[in-house]
Amino acid sequence: MKLIIAIPVYRNRFFKSEFFFSSLNFSPGSIIFVSLNKKIKPAIVMEICESEEKKFFIRKNKIKINKVKDSAEIPVFKKETIETIKLASEKTAYSVEEIFQKIISKEIVEKINKLTPQKFQGKEAESIKKFADKITIEFIKNKLRKKQTGEKKEENKFAIKTIGSLLSQKKITKTSLHSEKHYLVNEIRNYFGESAKKGKGSFGFYLGFFSRVPNPTIYQYWSEVKGSRKSIKDQQKLFWWKLGQYSKEKK
Repeated sequence: MKLIIAIPVYRNRFFKSEFFFSSLNFSPGSIIFVSLNKKIKPAIVMEICESEEKKFFIRKNKIKINKVKDSAEIPVFKKETIETIKLASEKTAYSVEEIFQKIISKEIVEKINKLTPQKFQGKEAESIKKFADKITIEFIKNKLRKKQTGEKKEENKFAIKTIGSLLSQKKITKTSLHSEKHYLVNEIRNYFGESAKKGKGSFGFYLGFFSRVPNPTIYQYWSEVKGSRKSIKDQQKLFWWKLGQYSKEKK
């Protein structure tokens, strides 16, 4: 069984990403069909993995998982496009859903919204695919720069001029789902009572460390410190000591 993270499209809007499951192996960037508000709606696949690998994660976070409603799949967005959007979201104030809303034209969003399992081929699907093929790093950068310039005219220093500056924008914690790593960061930061917006203890600080450590190892260390009967502060120190030892051993 596969565990899927996808962004549903409903009423010409990109909704917050949700979990779904299916026996089919859909590709990231494809459009599939899921249940949303008792209706079958298209959704963009952001990530997919074996559900068996995430049992602890799902159980721990009490995550609701819906079933993919149809076997229809429309390959639309390139894998590198999906990865670029996720990375841009981590480095800017925009969620993944907001970035999709900003970079995809209203006409194309409406066409995606009208797709159904019975009607996912033909000119409509072709025009969606042609538009998606034009989305490059520069395209995303320019779209976000235009929006940010219009929304924050008095803060021109934040305008995105190069892809380098796009990927160095201040990271802001968001509640939308991108990956298991994001859930881990949010869960563990909240447990330790972290509130820093930048620097040590910030979302970016945690994510930077966690990106170099396998998820099972993070779960193991966190479980061990929670069972240590120490104070939260001492648990936190022990947790980071374990991560530090892991990094030294890897080097």
